[in-house]
Amino acid sequence: MNTKILSRGLIVLVAGAALAGCATVPESRTVAALPPPPPVEPTKVYFYPLQGQGEAQQDRDRYECFSWAVRQTGFDPSRHSAPEEQRAAVVPARSPGQSIGAAAAVGAVIGAIAARPGNTAGGAVVGAMAGTVLGSAAAAAEQSQAQQVSRYRDTRADRRFDQQAGEFRRAMSACLEGRGYSVK
Repeated sequence: MNTKILSRGLIVLVAGAALAGCATVPESRTVAALPPPPPVEPTKVYFYPLQGQGEAQQDRDRYECFSWAVRQTGFDPSRHSAPEEQRAAVVPARSPGQSIGAAAAVGAVIGAIAARPGNTAGGAVVGAMAGTVLGSAAAAAEQSQAQQVSRYRDTRADRRFDQQAGEFRRAMSACLEGRGYSVK
């Protein structure tokens, strides 16, 4: 009888290992990080005096052109450091390992309950293996969906922010050029 139980246990372990080989390891979950800042701030305007304007005049012109550009475009870069969708948000989520572990534990309990009397250990092993496979698949699908949503939101927000920042730069540049500055 012990040999029969051991052989069944060995079969269950081999089957479980074969099933586990079908599972894919999900990518590690990362929090959506902000993209690295561009080399030049999108709203920064470099200007040089062409008519000998002093520092006090440059400061006044910069302030007045900034205020004018904000009124013209409705975009104030001092209030828009990053698109709202790109600001950090804390969202509680389980790691893929936690999801897989929970699925394996549930599978083990179900396997032990569903097993024949006297074979609860074997049923628990089979259930744990099946839970691991299903948990891995669920974690991978969840990761993929989160990445798709993140890419869509970032792209849309980037376009809107870039458009507003470009309009602001053009307005600021036009004002400064009109006051006798070279703008880069």
